[in-house]
Amino acid sequence: MDWQNDVVLTGALQNYVRQSIKRLEILDFVKRDFPQYPWSLRTLCRRLKFFNITYIDPAIAINDVKSAVTKELDGPGKCLGYRAMHQKIPMGWKQEHQEEKVKKGHFSSKGPDWVHSLDGHCKLMGFQKSTFPLAVYGCIDTASRNLLWLKIWTDNCDPKLIARWYFDYIYETKCIASYMRLDKGTETGIMATMHAFLRKSHIDVTDASDTVIYGKSTSNQIERWWKELHERLEKYFKRQLMSLKDLGHYNPDIALDRDILAFVYIPVLEKEMKVFVDNWNTHRIRYQRGTYLPNGIPNHIYNFPENYGLEKCGQHITDSQLKEVCEVSGVLDVRTDFLLSSQRKTLQEYIPNPHLLSANECTDAYLFLRRKLVSQLTKEPVIP
Repeated sequence: MDWQNDVVLTGALQNYVRQSIKRLEILDFVKRDFPQYPWSLRTLCRRLKFFNITYIDPAIAINDVKSAVTKELDGPGKCLGYRAMHQKIPMGWKQEHQEEKVKKGHFSSKGPDWVHSLDGHCKLMGFQKSTFPLAVYGCIDTASRNLLWLKIWTDNCDPKLIARWYFDYIYETKCIASYMRLDKGTETGIMATMHAFLRKSHIDVTDASDTVIYGKSTSNQIERWWKELHERLEKYFKRQLMSLKDLGHYNPDIALDRDILAFVYIPVLEKEMKVFVDNWNTHRIRYQRGTYLPNGIPNHIYNFPENYGLEKCGQHITDSQLKEVCEVSGVLDVRTDFLLSSQRKTLQEYIPNPHLLSANECTDAYLFLRRKLVSQLTKEPVIP
């Protein structure tokens, strides 16, 4: 196939430019993903021009920009600053501004997959982590700051559930980090054991248990990312949740209220978090004095560490090893739905696809379902 007719190549180039990735960085991706074509910086520029792909589109009307910003301000976008807003809205407008430097602690790493930092996040859960059934758990690569996976569920304290999420990731990538950084909580036990079990076959360690590093949440690198998530996304939803509770529409002690809330909010939050993660992994980390990690785009640093003086440090694992650790740990026995099938079926009779709801429709959707189910439960039997 000629590159002129390669729709996959066209889509990839459009995606890179939409993410404001520099041409030199795009060159690394296309050399890896499209090796059947010759590449150089000049060749890339010619092909971008051929496909009419530009970083700036002067044809976009100012009213379209206003409309897009207004739409974002009506949702979680109201928590964003101008740079994050520009990153989220795929308009292709390029603006150069001076970014405020944020002081960070010292941290160094050999490269991607050297240390993965994992932790739970409970800001949406409210008082004593029990008010709202909305818990988050995630994993970040400490060298590149690339967010590797992020999950939201009704809780993040089940060790088998956390281990299942970890297993899903390593099953897909067939690679584990040299070290993992965790809190020493009950929820991490099975996951840590799985990691040590898989690492014992590698020749670079004498004691596999040493590949699991425990420490406080405050010194875990992903903790810094939780602040970004909370400030730029979760605060919007937290206001909705507190309003429902304060106005008496939600009672955390009533199982029905919790199920309805989870049914409505988890798929919407999942969708919004995916957008947030994609934006994070493609945003540019600026130089910050006092840090020993490279500046650049997390996704690019993770995939091309040699460009930043780093090296890939992940350890390969085989299908037979994955099968063994799966059988021993029993991670596939965990429930794959946070609702009972009967409860989900009842709720879907009224809202079949909750993931299609927008962020500003969640409150109304919750109240609608609550009215329907409460009236259904209190309906008096018909006297013949």
